[in-house]
Amino acid sequence: LSPNITIKKWIKPPEGAVKINFDAIVGDNRIGYGMIVRDDEGFVLEGGGGFIEKMMSVEEAECFVFEGSIKLVCQLKIKGHLLFDTDHVGLINKLRNLATDITIIGA
Repeated sequence: LSPNITIKKWIKPPEGAVKINFDAIVGDNRIGYGMIVRDDEGFVLEGGGGFIEKMMSVEEAECFVFEGSIKLVCQLKIKGHLLFDTDHVGLINKLRNLATDITIIGA
C-alpha cells in the first residue's frame, strides 16, 4: 500500500449543475448503499441509502446504486446538467466503453 495519505473531499460541480454521489459496499450476502444529491452550492437536495440482503458482485452493486440514483433524480424532477460521481473505475470504464481497463488490479 502507498504510504501517501490522500484527503478526499466533496468538490462543487460547475454553476447550475447538480451532483449525485453514490457508492456501494459488498459484504457476505448483503450490500450497503448510499447516494446524495447536492446543488452547485453544496446544499443537500435529497439523499438515501440502505441495505439489501442479497449476494452481488461489486460491479452489480455499483450498477444497482447508479440506477437508484437516476430514479431519485427523476423523482425530484431535476432538469439541467447532472454529474454522477462514483469511485468505481471499472464502472466508469464500462460506461465510457473504454477498451483499455485502467484499474490497478486489472479486474
